[in-house]
Amino acid sequence: MRRLTYLLLLPILAGVALVLVAPAAADTPSKVTSTVTFGPFVDDETCAFALTTTVERTRTTLTFADGDIKRHTELIVTVTANGKTLIERDDYNVFIDSDSPDVWVITGSFTHVRLLGDGTIALQSGRIAYDPQTDTIIDLHPGPHPTRLEDVVCDALAA
Repeated sequence: MRRLTYLLLLPILAGVALVLVAPAAADTPSKVTSTVTFGPFVDDETCAFALTTTVERTRTTLTFADGDIKRHTELIVTVTANGKTLIERDDYNVFIDSDSPDVWVITGSFTHVRLLGDGTIALQSGRIAYDPQTDTIIDLHPGPHPTRLEDVVCDALAA
């Protein structure tokens, strides 16, 4: 009799377990990771001398059930000229709300440039709001940027 009770209850317990697990599985975001390398390529327009540049980008995109998206990007840019090397390591998140996809919120280290053997020469980090349709930063409180990054790079790599 006990064996028959167990056999009859087993499908019910399995069904209850599946019902309890199903909502958790439905809420699990989809995840896509990609790594792309560009270069090396020569840039002869930014400075008065040629720069050799390589870019490696790893991006992980999580898409949630409600349509919200979170992109985590790690970017490594290596720039050499005149026997000197700059390494830029950026690490940031992009949050895209499905209710307002034209406003991206970006947090992290957007620009962190180091001169090999000499330390950090440029750092931009924090939180910004960005409009991808107009390619515009729409943050109401942008930080001071007294020097263009291009000028910092050219000065650091000059002979």
